[in-house]
Amino acid sequence: MDNLEQTEKIVRRLFDPKYERTNKYIAREVKNAYVQHVLESNWRNICGEHLEKHCCIHKIEKNTLIIRTASSVWANHLLLMKNLFLQKINAFLLGSVIIKDLKFYSGGQIKRYQTIQQKETEQPDIFSSCRICGVPVRGKEDLCSVCAREQREKLGSRIAELLVIQPWLSYEECLDYCKCDRILFTAVRDRVQNKYFEKVRLGSAGKSDCLLAVMFLTGRKPEEIDEKLYANTLEYLRRDQSVPASGLRLHGKKQRNNRYF
Repeated sequence: MDNLEQTEKIVRRLFDPKYERTNKYIAREVKNAYVQHVLESNWRNICGEHLEKHCCIHKIEKNTLIIRTASSVWANHLLLMKNLFLQKINAFLLGSVIIKDLKFYSGGQIKRYQTIQQKETEQPDIFSSCRICGVPVRGKEDLCSVCAREQREKLGSRIAELLVIQPWLSYEECLDYCKCDRILFTAVRDRVQNKYFEKVRLGSAGKSDCLLAVMFLTGRKPEEIDEKLYANTLEYLRRDQSVPASGLRLHGKKQRNNRYF
């Protein structure tokens, strides 16, 4: 009822001669767009469920409503009903003679108009319960947003623990220990390795911190790191103030697959 009253006010405001002075600055296209919206919202009620399947509103030109039909047969059929159709259309515009003529043409796809209530009836929201806290969750998700964030944080902590133990770990190797997506793994790896890179730059890194920084940057295990590589890597980290996460060059050698050769 509230929507109907609001529609009535707008239609009368747009087309009542009493408001002609205030409406002269409103473009015809704007008025027609609103009328088309009202008619499309009520199309099933105007023409009935059966006819709705075979015709739809195409556009409004001045005071003429152009209707698209599924075939030329339907165009001719509706043409015979033109006067009755015109009366019903203007009745939904609250008796105002806004649409003065109808034109029908065939071809193209027919739009299906449905009200919001009909959509909600035909496509109801699906709810499930969060498997941890039990609160309702929209859709097919099994975790609410709070529990999903907590689970992701726990997974991130697990990845960080693995990387401190095995800094050379690749994403594919990490999947053998815990299932995660590449984005999370990369974000955690960058955060952990940058922590040790910064310690080396600031000169606050202990012996184990330096070794971890070297393993993160070179992607090598302890037994694969000799004294020269160890010293060169630390010198590189202390000198370079912005070591990228992917690594670029280390004394003229390129990194391939996160490992230096």
